[in-house]
Order: sequence, then C-alpha cells, then structure tokens
Amino acid sequence: MLPVASGRMTVNVRQYLDNPGKRFPVDLTLPCRREADDGLRTVQSVRLEGEAFSQLSTLYLSVKITAPVEQPCRRCLEPVVSTVEIHEELDVPIPPGAETVDLLPDVVRLVLSAHDPNVLCCEDCRGLCPVCGADLNRDPDHACEEDEDDRRTLGDLLTWPDGS
Repeated sequence: MLPVASGRMTVNVRQYLDNPGKRFPVDLTLPCRREADDGLRTVQSVRLEGEAFSQLSTLYLSVKITAPVEQPCRRCLEPVVSTVEIHEELDVPIPPGAETVDLLPDVVRLVLSAHDPNVLCCEDCRGLCPVCGADLNRDPDHACEEDEDDRRTLGDLLTWPDGS
C-alpha cells in the first residue's frame, strides 16, 4: 500500500528508496485541497490505483486516476459533475534527502487537462435567455421581448485609437 500522510497526497518515499526497483501496490483515495479548485472547475477527490517503485531518485507510478470534476454546464451554468478516468505513467523526482513527495499538483493538472471542458447538464439543455439570463430549463415558457434600442454590437463597446 502506498504510504500517505493523512489528508494530503504527500507520499512517504522512504520504503521505495530502501527497496529500489521493488513494486508496491497503490490504492488510494483522498479529498483534494484548495488548489484543486481553479475557480471554474473543482476536483472533488482523487483515486489512484496501480503500482509504484523507485529507481535512481525517481518515483515511478503506473496508475489509473479517477476523479469527479464539478464544472458549470456550458449552456445554463448549472453545476455538472463528471468523472475523469485516465491511465498514466508518472515519473516524480525525489529531491535529495526528502522523505516525502507531493503528488497532488501533478495529478490535478492531469485530471484538469483530461476532462471535457464542454459538459452539458442534459442533452437537451435550453441554456439561458440571451436578454435577461433566465434559466430556460426551469421556465420553458419564458419569453423576453428584446428592445431594439437596447441592442448593442461589439463595435458599440470598442473605441479606436483615433477616438472614433
């Protein structure tokens, strides 16, 4: 079993360094800390399953990473939880004299790069009203009259260097 400090993904590498080349099973589930939230997506927890060994000051992991990621629906902005599952080979350098290495930054970076950034809450999501922002899934009969005077284009918002 992969030795881990409580509540963190910091791995005690002493047993690996004392047994170079020996493979140890990895089966670990941990909640993520604050840095797993980038303001738009949140990695709720991470599970690692596989094996690990060390050789020449490097921890090698061959693992399946499973993590639920919460992010907004691309149409209506409601929270959607989807599960990311990837198989990865990780090479984690072990600094001289270190007793532990933190896997969380590398694992979260892999999860966030592998997730689908365009999730939908449901296949037929109607999105938001372009005039008032009402959720059209909650109020399918919603109808806004767009006032012609309120219409703007991107050109209306830009000012050019010559002042025009």
